[in-house]
Amino acid sequence: MNILIVGNGFDLSHYLPTKYDHFMDVMSAIEGKNTGEKVPNLTIHTVHEWMDILDEMFLKNKNSNSFKFEMSFDELFSKIRDIKFIEKAKEYYFIDKINLSAKDVLKTQYKLELNCWYQYFKNHVKEVKTWIDFEQKIEEVLIVAARCIVDIKNFHIIENLHQYFVKNKKDGLKIRNRDSKILNFFNAVKIEKYETLKPRPLLKDGSGEETIVINERENINPKFCYGGKIINGFSPELFLDFLYEQLEDFIEIFNLYLELVVNKLLLNCEVEIQSLDWGCPDKIYSFNYTNTYQRLHDTVNVEYLHGSCGEHQNIVLGVSDVKDEALKKLKAYGFTKYHQKLFKDTDYLFLDNYKNKISQDEKDIFTLKDEFKSENRAVYRDGLNRKINQKKNERKLNLNIAIWGHSLDLSDKDYIIDLFSLNDDMDRNVKVTVYYFDQNAKFALLNNLLAILGKDKVEQWMKNKWLVFNPNPEIKFNEMISEKTA
Repeated sequence: MNILIVGNGFDLSHYLPTKYDHFMDVMSAIEGKNTGEKVPNLTIHTVHEWMDILDEMFLKNKNSNSFKFEMSFDELFSKIRDIKFIEKAKEYYFIDKINLSAKDVLKTQYKLELNCWYQYFKNHVKEVKTWIDFEQKIEEVLIVAARCIVDIKNFHIIENLHQYFVKNKKDGLKIRNRDSKILNFFNAVKIEKYETLKPRPLLKDGSGEETIVINERENINPKFCYGGKIINGFSPELFLDFLYEQLEDFIEIFNLYLELVVNKLLLNCEVEIQSLDWGCPDKIYSFNYTNTYQRLHDTVNVEYLHGSCGEHQNIVLGVSDVKDEALKKLKAYGFTKYHQKLFKDTDYLFLDNYKNKISQDEKDIFTLKDEFKSENRAVYRDGLNRKINQKKNERKLNLNIAIWGHSLDLSDKDYIIDLFSLNDDMDRNVKVTVYYFDQNAKFALLNNLLAILGKDKVEQWMKNKWLVFNPNPEIKFNEMISEKTA
């Protein structure tokens, strides 16, 4: 049986713009589109309230000529850094099919401005190169949140909590400057007004009056305090719930990009995969959210391990695990991939049929041992070996597994460990081909496998030819298709 495991590199091999950079650059172009004057402060409504307001506005003015700010493919990718890649995409796809409506442009602008995660990622767009880096940035925010939660709990006098946010304080507990900058993206801190009494200069007769002075200082946002009041104390749960909701809103923005841009790219030519070792897959396990193989090649059973995009998207986008003890106590598991996979009901079961078969084989061997245990040692050994050898072919899995475009990163180590355990007890005729883009990619892929599996297992698999590394198969873009046919 041929099994194909795909990661983002598979889509990129087909010149589909699914890199983190592609997404962020398109969002930047949408942000910069002139759509007329917007409300100065969008925070007067939630993003969901704004969507209803905009829907109503477009419905009332559906015949109006005032909404002339739809965006073509070239406009959407006008700020792209990966110019050569996009030129290839334009060569092989009907880009005229891509036209973001004025309504979608305006709604996306509102969503971007109101999404804390997007604003945070945008500020770090140069240092975040891949989706793995993106996950690390999420983890960074969670670590900062955990540290500050512990610090705030140590402020026993809630009236003095504002002192934690004083940057130039020389002693006592205070927020780190770097942590403060990060939390500012997530509305954790808010300017509060407070009163002080200022004495007036004494008059000649010795009399004087005190005046009330209104001052400003940074303090925790009351939105994240019990009852909306700082005096009631900070609620870590409220803050983490906000972070999670904002992450889900960010996922929805990404889903719209995949739906309205990537999945609408239709080929203008015939396409085929060419390689001496390539076998058409009988089944696909996908770490992507797109249905690229089915859409561009052939209909195959696909299991989406991290969910899929679309109207009923269940995209998984988070961290591998919650490591901080403070976050564990707060049960902040909604940020983890494994929680999201379970909660969103993705196709998270991986190679389970084959793992179950191995488990059943082990039970059968124990049963055989029980059958022969009353015999003498020689009869026991010979009879048991004879029975096991008879079942040897039945115990083989006969799998040819190709991995294309997956980083084999530590974030997916559970899947990798499962895959490379299939030949553990015997040679079950499981062979794995890892495709790589170039020598640098091959180096990184081997490094990642060594880090997860250890050198002994990797050496064993390569020595037995169970594991090989090959260059990516060639994607041949052949005869042109007319637009009417597409």
